[in-house]
Order: sequence, then C-alpha cells, then structure tokens
Amino acid sequence: MTKTVKRRHLLGAAGLAGVATASSVSVGASASPAPFDVTDATTPQDFGAVGDGVADDTDAVQQAIDAQLERLNKIVYFPPGTYRTTRPLVVPDIEGAGGGNFNRIVLAGAGTMGVRSSIIRPDFDGTALFLRAPLAAVRGLAFVVDGGLKNTTAIHTARDPEAENANTDDMDPTITECTFIEFYTAVKHVGRGLVFTNNLVAVGDFGLDISWPTDGVSGSGVHLLPYGMRKWLIEGNHFHSMGTAIVTSGAEAHHFRGAVIANNLLDIGRRLFSGGIINSTFSGNVVENGSNGAAIRVTTGGTNLTFTGNVLGGAEPDGGNRPPHAIEFRPEAQARNVTITANSFNWITRSPVYFASAAEQITVSANSFDHWNLDAEERWGAIRVNGDAAGVSIVGNVFGSNTVPEAPPVRVVGALSGSTIIGNTFDNTAGVLYAESLGDENYVERRSAGANGHEVTAAKNGALVVRATGAPSAGADAFGSFVAASERDTGAGPGVKGGVRVVPANDSGAAAVELLCSTNDTNGVAAMRVDINGLIPTADNARDVGSAENRVRTVHAHNLQLAVVPAAELPEPAPGAIALVTDSPNRAPMLVVSDGSSWRRLPLGNRIDNS
Repeated sequence: MTKTVKRRHLLGAAGLAGVATASSVSVGASASPAPFDVTDATTPQDFGAVGDGVADDTDAVQQAIDAQLERLNKIVYFPPGTYRTTRPLVVPDIEGAGGGNFNRIVLAGAGTMGVRSSIIRPDFDGTALFLRAPLAAVRGLAFVVDGGLKNTTAIHTARDPEAENANTDDMDPTITECTFIEFYTAVKHVGRGLVFTNNLVAVGDFGLDISWPTDGVSGSGVHLLPYGMRKWLIEGNHFHSMGTAIVTSGAEAHHFRGAVIANNLLDIGRRLFSGGIINSTFSGNVVENGSNGAAIRVTTGGTNLTFTGNVLGGAEPDGGNRPPHAIEFRPEAQARNVTITANSFNWITRSPVYFASAAEQITVSANSFDHWNLDAEERWGAIRVNGDAAGVSIVGNVFGSNTVPEAPPVRVVGALSGSTIIGNTFDNTAGVLYAESLGDENYVERRSAGANGHEVTAAKNGALVVRATGAPSAGADAFGSFVAASERDTGAGPGVKGGVRVVPANDSGAAAVELLCSTNDTNGVAAMRVDINGLIPTADNARDVGSAENRVRTVHAHNLQLAVVPAAELPEPAPGAIALVTDSPNRAPMLVVSDGSSWRRLPLGNRIDNS
C-alpha cells in the first residue's frame, strides 16, 4: 500500500539538517531557488528500497513509479541515497488506453545541478530510465554510471510507437537540476519540445541527442513536420569534458526549430552544438577549451538564425585544445538570414566564422576576433565564405592580427555582391577584403587607404556622405575625399590617380571642391579647384578646357575677361586663338587674333557709353 511523505518521514529519510520545511525541497540552481513541493509524494523506500548503492533497488523504484497511475499528485521523491538498478526503469505510455495515466509525473531528488544527493546508479550497459509519458519531469536527480560502458543512456524520453492510439510526437518533458556522469548519451529525446535547464553533464560523448519519431506520429498542422519539431529551451547547463553537448540527429534534423540555446557552458569538449537547426537563437553561451570540431556546427537547415553574446574558443598557449571554427555552416546547410553579433571568438586554429558554401543575407557586427588562423594559412580569414556571398553586412568588428600579415580578415571564395563592409578595425597590409570577383552594389571601407579612404565597387543610385566635426582650418582635408588609388609598385604605380576632394576654402567654413588627376610624366597629382568664386586652374596654369578632338561647342558667359599678355609671351599662333596683348608700356592693350601663321590686331570701334 502506498504511503505518503509526511514531515517526520521526509526528515528521517533525508537525514538533512538543513531541510527547513516538511513540504519542500530546494532544488533550484540560482541564489534563491524556488522550492519544490513534495507533500504526499511516494518514495522508493515505501516499497523497500535501501538506497545504499549495494542493494538492488530496481523493483522498489519501479513499484513507486507504477503506483502513480491513479494518483492525482504524481510525485516520486528520492530521498538522498544511491539507488542501484539492474534493468531499465520505465514510465509507461498508456495515454491512448483511457483512464488514468502517467502524464505530468515528476521524479524528484534532493540534489541540484552538480550536487549528487539522490543518485540513480545503473549497474548495466543500457538505458537507465525510459520516460514514455508526455509532460513528465525529472528534477534534482543524479545519474551516475561506471565509465567505459558503450551503450549507456541516462534518460530516453520517447513515446511508445506500439502503444494504443500512439501519438509519438507529443512529448514536452522537463529535465532540470539534474546531474549526469559518464554516460555515452546523457539524454536521448524523441519528439516535440523539451525544457532542459540547469543540468550538469560531465564526461560523456553526447549530452543531449534530439530526433523526430519515425512512426506513430498523429495530429495535424503544427503537430506534423515541418512545425512539429519545435519548442526547445536549453539553458543554463554545464557540460564538462564532453564530445558534443547538443546534437540533432536523424533524417528530419533540418526541421529542428524554435530553439533557445542560451547561457550554457562547455568546459573542455568538442562541440556545443552539431546538427540541423533553423529559426533559433544561440545567446550567452561559453565554450572554453574547445577541441577538434567547430564549437557550433550547423550541418543542415541554417536559415533564420541568431548568434549573440557568445564566447567561443579554445585554450591559450599551453592550456589545452583549440577548435578549427567557432561557428561553422557545412555545405549541406543553406546559410541565409543569419545574424552574428556581439560575440567573442578566441584561440581558433582556422576561421572563427566559416561558411562552407554560399551565404546570403548575413549580418556580422560588433564581434571581437582574437588569436585566429593559428594554422597560419592564407586561405583562412576571420570570416570565410566558400562560395558566392550576397547581401552581406560586415560592420564594426574588431579583427585581431592575422598570422598571415598580407591576408585580409574577410575572404570570399566566389563573387561578392550587394554587400557592405564598413567600420571594422583590423591590422594587416592587404585591406579588409579578398574576393575572387566583385559584383554589383558593394561598398567597402578600407583603413589601409587612410582616415578618409573608401573603396566602392559598382555603386548604384547612392551617395557617400561625409560630415565634418569641429572647426576645420582652411586648406585642411577635413570634409573628406573620394579618390581612386593604386597600391601597385608596377604598372600604374602607387598613389592617388584621381578623384574629388572637398576642403575648407577659408576660415568661415566655406567649401571648395578639388578635381584631382595624376600627371602623365611625374605621377604627381594636379588639382583644379571650384569654389564660390568660380573655377580656378592648377598652379602651373597648364590645363585646357576642351581639345582639338573634343571641343566645347558653345560657351555661354555673362562676362568674358581676358588677361593681358605681353607680346613677348604670346604662344605659337593657332587658328582661332584670341588674346589681349600689350606691346608697349604707353599703349592700351590690343585684342589680337591668330590665323594660324601669325597674330593680327583687330581694329577697335567707337567707345560704348554704359553710364
């Protein structure tokens, strides 16, 4: 007969001097954890469990679970102790059979994340607990198994496809404040939805394996793929010395969606995440001393993802392992509508952000890249796209030094189009970008070209706006420039080749525009200036308007004023040339015209009275 847990029973079984109330056991991981009410709970001790780690408590624990079938308050509480089991424990799936069922059953222990007070220790190579009832919860239990076993799983949450009226997609369990030690897979989940929070998973191959059932799926609409594989809160967990913390597996893994993977810590491990994923966010996760594989590896899916506030990397010198990538999209993933912002990437052997095929609609902003490309190979950029990149925005990142000084931090092995790369800080000799080809609508800003240096490729329907601050002095290059420059030592040679520069014309702040063009012989730069007073030629006065082949057809002027030229300084006569000449200090200047062979005076008419 089932007995209930009263104050005297609870305190006696627990042996905990710090239990303050009869009806609550603190199982939260926060500074002020929420109590869990175990009033009227069933214990394995009610059925003869010893909890000493030696006796076989399998039958007693299973009977305590089975006793919840007709109970309204379905709680099995495990007082502190070690419960040795020799076969799998099962919470059965009988929802479709009608009558009472195990929905919302809770298996609770007295532990918290990392505290092993209520321990289930399977003494066999298999699954410790089959959780087949939907909406079940496991809280405050520690699962510990001997290392070296190859087929161990602590909790397998999956509906029974052989059950009456099976509905295998409908699971939605909660696993919180638990500890998992030495299991090949800590939790294997099949179906829709999971809350997995504040757990410690240590020394294993897989922490959380999520997949979709192969048969027995019922319902309609959002219960079926693609929307069925949704609702995941994976937060605040500590994964230590793991192969892969979170993995999605199976043929339908690319439908994994609606996941919040946040504030998890992977300390020594291969990957935080590997598998298919869409419509989800990774935020506030820390991977320290990652090794061998990418910290986050997207194998399929890849659309509508956000990565923010994560710290992903390996070990500092002599500290341990390092991953090849922090965030990696494999070729089978479709990288589209992805935001990567405010992350810190450090101690990465290759590219911290790596797209193994084409990428589009990608935003990479306000990230810090430190100690990357430790393999020192030119092919690895801080951001590498192995294909075409379209609609990419790379803004405001800080790129630490590349181990290959001449290699840019952004590398596109394909065509770049419709993209913006501005406001980044980097330290190398080749600018910010390498791309195999540049398509339309790109804007790239290069620090290597100077404070006012910009590189624009195929810009359309746009304008560059440079705003001056402070009080620039006359002649200072304070309003900015738009220039074409060469960095080549051969051919065109280095330096500015032409462009437009806007400078203050006087101390009042009036602006002048200078049209720049390199000269033919010395590779110097001549400037023709336009300001409020008009068009001012270069200092050597040796620039023409129009040419013999390309002539200005008509010149419209309010007033044409010719400078007086001494006769001795007249140039060689050219047909149609006009000049105002003085050939004697005592004579007024005379208008002269050239017929191509000589200069000839024009007779002046009567004086015009304009008073």
